[in-house]
Order: sequence, then structure tokens, then C-alpha cells
Amino acid sequence: MALALCVGAQAHARPPEALACAIMGAPAGLDARIADVVVSRDNDRGRPALDELRAIVERCGDDQFLTPDQREAYFTYTLGRMARDVLDARLAEKGLSAALIDHALDIGPGNANNPAEKVTEGDLRHVATALSESGKDPTAVTSEGWGLITAWIVATANMFDGLRKLD
Repeated sequence: MALALCVGAQAHARPPEALACAIMGAPAGLDARIADVVVSRDNDRGRPALDELRAIVERCGDDQFLTPDQREAYFTYTLGRMARDVLDARLAEKGLSAALIDHALDIGPGNANNPAEKVTEGDLRHVATALSESGKDPTAVTSEGWGLITAWIVATANMFDGLRKLD
């Protein structure tokens, strides 16, 4: 019985190529501009990048016959995914591990993946504890580093929120 339920759940998941539509259709550099919007948390200043992403998502939505709610979920997913792709490298440049953040907050495939509206200051404390336990002094992390950590958490929550709403 449990096996039958698992098979049924897999049948409803979106294929990877459908999820990659907007990523593959984006012009070079849009991912970095989207990451900048997530880091800055300034949607007004980032409006041109967000509007460009919205147009790409709409084209993919047309191709995939997505409903308005599915399009919104796909936009949220793509925004988070694009930002994560860039933020991973930015974190690494600062000597910070995206995997450590994911582990500390139980995020990633098969994990809790708290919704974006539930990201809290406590999350940063969990990351600070994980940094300490890994031998990295959290007080040595610059404000830019903490900004990247916060952006990673937000982008990840958005990506999984969108994914949850799509399936």
C-alpha cells in the first residue's frame, strides 16, 4: 500500500526540464541580478530584473499550460532557484558553506524546508551554532557574509515554497 502511494506521488511531480524552462530561457546575468535583489531585499530597485524574470516565467507558463496560481508558484520557485545558484558561489568566496546552512536549518530535498514566511532570527542563531561547531567563528563572519547567509535562507525558502505549491 505504501509503495502504491509513493508511485502515485511521483506521477504528479513536474519533470526537471519543465522546472528548468525559465532557468534555461534566461539571458546571461539575470541570475546574478535576481540574487542581488534577494540580497538587497529591495524589490523596487530590483523591479527591472523581477519584471524580466516574470516575462520569462509567463512564456514558460504558456508552453506548460500553467494556471495563474501555478505561474505564481513557478515564479517563486524560479526566483529562489536562480538566486541560490549564484549565492552558492558567493558564499563559497566568503568561506561559507551553503551545505552547512542547509544542514543547520533542515532544508533541502526531503527535509523540513520551512515556508519563507517562517524564516526567523532564530535561523541565524542555528547557523551561528553550526559555524561554531564546524570550527568557524561566527563573529568573524562579516555583515556582507551574514547578508549572503540570510539571502540563501530566503532564496531556499522561496524555492521550496514554489515547488510545494506546484506539486
